[in-house]
Amino acid sequence: MSDILRRIDTNKVIDLTRELIRIPSENPPGNENEISEFIKEQLTKIGFSTKIHEFSKGRPSVIGIASNDNKSKSLIINGHTDTVPVGDDSLWRHEPYGATIEDGRIYGRGASDMKGGLAAMLVAAETLMEVGVDGRLVLEFVADEEVTGYGTKDLLDRGYKAEYAIIGEPTELKVQTAHKGVMNLKFMVKGRPAHASMPKTGVNAICKASRLCLTLQDVQTQFNNRRHPILGEPTLNVGVIRGGVKSNIVPDYCELIVERRLIPGETKAQVLYEVDGILDKLREGDPLFNVTYEVLHHAEPSETSPESSFVKVARECVKEVTGSDFGASGFPATCDMRFLVNQGNIPSIILGPGSLHQAHTSDEYVEIDQVVKAAQIYTLIALKLLT
Repeated sequence: MSDILRRIDTNKVIDLTRELIRIPSENPPGNENEISEFIKEQLTKIGFSTKIHEFSKGRPSVIGIASNDNKSKSLIINGHTDTVPVGDDSLWRHEPYGATIEDGRIYGRGASDMKGGLAAMLVAAETLMEVGVDGRLVLEFVADEEVTGYGTKDLLDRGYKAEYAIIGEPTELKVQTAHKGVMNLKFMVKGRPAHASMPKTGVNAICKASRLCLTLQDVQTQFNNRRHPILGEPTLNVGVIRGGVKSNIVPDYCELIVERRLIPGETKAQVLYEVDGILDKLREGDPLFNVTYEVLHHAEPSETSPESSFVKVARECVKEVTGSDFGASGFPATCDMRFLVNQGNIPSIILGPGSLHQAHTSDEYVEIDQVVKAAQIYTLIALKLLT
């Protein structure tokens, strides 16, 4: 295997990572056309059969397939082409789309999440075409992971499946077998307006919402008895509060936006049942407590058994390349693995270069050494599973 690993060209990894970073693909608004055309060209050049699919107009995902007669062995490697927006570029020390190299790092929006991972996928793909694989390798470069994940879902709906899948999100080259889900809820608290000099004639919606806020904060302590062996406990965060018009008006409306992170085993129905119970208790104690809510977004958690043969192969390959066995850990955010596992029934892992601590930050970077090693790891895993 050492001869194969030496085929991974560090300069090619660097050049591809920089080229990908220099192509803006911010979502929103969802601007993946240019980067998708670039990736399609790279895949075609190295001999992959390629297709572009749009889950809606102007939102392309790229599929690259290398296959021989043995269709019983198959592997998907999945990565997303979109990034979050740059934000305030005055907070960046390096040009967001300059792909500057400094101290063994490449800087730029999406460097860690996940242009470095895409480059590793492409370099591994070229190496695998050179040495040959006895099976079906499917590379997915998907749109829209940063918002809804419709790119990966669309490809599953079109029938793209495999025996195993790797999602190249930033894990610092650790094999991660589970991730949290997320639910965003908007609570709308209604009161009754009044002149501020006579507050007792009104109902202060902000004060009512504050009670809800404190009650939700107390709920977090109850999660200590509900732990996942890899991901730990669920979390709840009151992230936004809006209310009031002027200081001389008793506010008649206040809203909270809350993010609830789910661990595997928790369901949307379970969370909503718990929310309804919290609100019912508040209403029982206060007949003037008037609140409704809606679910703004929901993404399920998912997991693959850390004892599976696939996970063991991945860990062996990571150890062969890095010299370390990091074990199986968890991805604290959510990602497209949920579609592959929950909808596609495909045993999947999350494994890629870069750090989640860098994702979505100003002056985002990825370490070059990690991208090179990711390309080597992807190559080894594919060879072990497909030959």
